[in-house]
Amino acid sequence: MQVAALERQLRQALAAWPNTPGRAVAEVWAALWRVAEPDPPRERTAQAGHPAVFAAVALIETRLAEPLTIPEIAKEAGVSHNHLTRLLRAATGHTVIGYIRARRMAQARHLLRASTLSLPVVAATVGIPDLQAFNKACRRELGASPRAIRARVTRE
Repeated sequence: MQVAALERQLRQALAAWPNTPGRAVAEVWAALWRVAEPDPPRERTAQAGHPAVFAAVALIETRLAEPLTIPEIAKEAGVSHNHLTRLLRAATGHTVIGYIRARRMAQARHLLRASTLSLPVVAATVGIPDLQAFNKACRRELGASPRAIRARVTRE
């Protein structure tokens, strides 16, 4: 786990508290998710080989809620767009966009099950501020609407 990234996220939560307490709560939940995740993908991909994969995954995990582009990630990882795509697919089985989507949906599933954050806050926390796009992504990736995912937890 990257302590600096966790510290940054908690500082953002503190800064957001006076004006947007919902965002502050979402930042704290995201930080807790980062700490609690039993098998962080950074550790799995670090064993996969290429340092560019580790750098790309670390960037994605650190900035999951922010807009990310493949050229930006590739530049940060020190490889070309196409090379990063090949490396990440070999290491994770996903394209860069597919990997970002999978990580966002994993965090969304966690937040929907473990928190009482509103759906718009969960969507924004995972980097999908458009609620309609978030609903569509949940249905496609998780097999149910965000409300249905949350309702399953309350019934269990």
